[in-house]
Amino acid sequence: MPYIIGFWVLVLILLTGCATPGSSSNGSSQNEAARLNLQLGIGYMQAGRFEIAQDKLRRALQFDPRLAEAENALGVLHEETREPSIAERHYRRALDIRPHYLLAKMNLGRLLCSNGQTDEGHVLFLDAATHSAQETPEVAYTGAGVCSRIAENLPQAERDFRQALEHNAFASSTLFEIASVSHELGRSADAQNYLERYHRRSGFTPDSLELAIAIERNLGDTQMQEYYSDLLRSQFSNSATAPTTTRTQ
Repeated sequence: MPYIIGFWVLVLILLTGCATPGSSSNGSSQNEAARLNLQLGIGYMQAGRFEIAQDKLRRALQFDPRLAEAENALGVLHEETREPSIAERHYRRALDIRPHYLLAKMNLGRLLCSNGQTDEGHVLFLDAATHSAQETPEVAYTGAGVCSRIAENLPQAERDFRQALEHNAFASSTLFEIASVSHELGRSADAQNYLERYHRRSGFTPDSLELAIAIERNLGDTQMQEYYSDLLRSQFSNSATAPTTTRTQ
């Protein structure tokens, strides 16, 4: 599954967006109460106590109805409780409050892409990637690439991932994604290069070794196939994908 749909991205986007200054329009005491409830809500959500988290986040909005971070956090919460339509409404409310709230924009883009609404999702990621306030454009471009891949538009996915690597040549997740797409497009030498860079950066995983085996099979290098197969068996013997015999074709 493309990496950006994983829960760690939800948590990352939530945590990095929970303390944007100056977004509240109320007085200082109201603002402080809103922020306190926002932080408590995030803490309870991370602990898996979603009912209490929801109560705290709603209280935050009672103190400041224009606290976009609270709307974003409620979107994350409702994704975790498997209520995507409610999550979407909260992300859109966050963007209504602050149209250039990049974290909510990427969360909405990821949610839409994962639900098959790839056209709008892809646009949201590209908007987030090119905004002047974006500090990590490689994350947004990688999200766009994953969205393109979900849409089965592999050439566009490759372009998105290349854009991401222009901003951060060492982005591990991007390197793995573009290696996989290059392999699917039949560009095995490029795929091999990207995957080797990924391995130097992040080491081996069951998925990366499975991909390496497939790439070397396409390149006709049986020695490297056996090398990666041995690594998969020895380092990840409990993996469901670990081969029981050496692959030679």
